[in-house]
Amino acid sequence: MRLTSWLHYPKNHLFRMDDVWAKLRQWIFSHPLRGGGIIISLVIVSLVGISYLWNLAPADFQSRERQVVEIPFGASLRQIGQQLETKGIIRNRFVYEMYVRLDFKTRMARSGRYLLGPGMSVPQIVRELAKGTTQDIRVTIPEGLTSKEIADLLAKKGIVDRDRFLNLLADADYMATVLKDLSTTGLTEGFLYPDTYRFSLETTEEAVIETMVARFRQIFAEHLPDVSADRLKDILIMASIVEEEAQKAEERPLIAGVFYNRLKQGYPLQSCATVQYALGTHKKRLLYKDLQVDSPYNTYKHYGLPPGPITNPGLSSLLAAANPAQVQFLYFVAKPDGSHVFSKTYAEHLQAQRDIERSSQ
Repeated sequence: MRLTSWLHYPKNHLFRMDDVWAKLRQWIFSHPLRGGGIIISLVIVSLVGISYLWNLAPADFQSRERQVVEIPFGASLRQIGQQLETKGIIRNRFVYEMYVRLDFKTRMARSGRYLLGPGMSVPQIVRELAKGTTQDIRVTIPEGLTSKEIADLLAKKGIVDRDRFLNLLADADYMATVLKDLSTTGLTEGFLYPDTYRFSLETTEEAVIETMVARFRQIFAEHLPDVSADRLKDILIMASIVEEEAQKAEERPLIAGVFYNRLKQGYPLQSCATVQYALGTHKKRLLYKDLQVDSPYNTYKHYGLPPGPITNPGLSSLLAAANPAQVQFLYFVAKPDGSHVFSKTYAEHLQAQRDIERSSQ
């Protein structure tokens, strides 16, 4: 029986869907193999459709992670799909290619650097790649990071190449042109001002360094306008130590005052923070052998200020170093809450240590 034979209703015949469905079922199941084949085909088509839609969905619905994906000029659709799949940003490169090929001209990726992640669907990713526009990355540099730690943070965000960034900081000729009158001693640590920045994915390492130094220059001009470059060196070194030693903002001038008093009276600074810098690692508790490390930054063995800053300090530490509290204290010891007990004599200092140990038990 032909399917078309019952589709040609007379003009005066009332069209009823019940009749249509009844005859359709009769036609499908009139042959023992026809019905099963159609059902299997429908199942296969449904599974393919579901699989296609599933692979268009985000690889990880919960993820907010973003990573830099660089699309080189002339990259093929297959190469792009392979890169996205390898990075775990999409589920299946073949589905990605199929989706793009459905409208290749308008969905063709443009070369550049993009911030993509597994929390994005394939249509979202394709739209980003088709824009050909780069995104800005917001990054906050915390106070007290070393230049190496800043390089690690920026590299993790995809903003810089870590090695190139550090090589530029170590390049005396380049940094001399960047710092100009800020440093007459060749120091580079300490001038990357901790703040929140927005960088394009196309920003060069030079531009990042110059932006952060320019921010330091602005802060310096606004808050320390009368400080000479020669005095700035000592202030910057002291500020970097205060930054590491102080956890309470109100104690920064006090800690700076203690260190200046020790310098005036010919005592070593004995700053654990400088030893940590000399060791190249942060330890929760320094051991006696750590205090013996052979380094000009070990202020337990060497008198005076260390040769350079140990961190990139923030404004409150810079101000504390430039305007220390006028106190008679020579010692301080940390309490469990991050505050300190300040003492004038060594005997008072030892008693403060015992009191803190007793209260912590």
